Amino acid sequence: MTVKLEGTIRRYIGLSTDAKPVLGYQSDGSTITALDMPAGSSFLETDTGHIYRWDGSSAWTLPVVSESDELYVLQALLIEVTQLRQVVELAIGA
Repeated sequence: MTVKLEGTIRRYIGLSTDAKPVLGYQSDGSTITALDMPAGSSFLETDTGHIYRWDGSSAWTLPVVSESDELYVLQALLIEVTQLRQVVELAIGA
């Protein structure tokens, strides 16, 4: 496999009860294609703290975490939230 730089992943935020985006026609009338949501895109559930990853074709997956991985998961969450904050600050011009 050739190494490919992926710079277009999407980061979604919502509640665990919200419908996660999927490929195809959406309830708001829009259409999401594979180019719109590449593998590695994430969905952060703000009420649970879970971060799901899009597999690139059909499913959001939640990585299995053991007790020894808890620190790694917290670090990953902090990085994800920090990156999201930077995007929001850029958008509002803060």
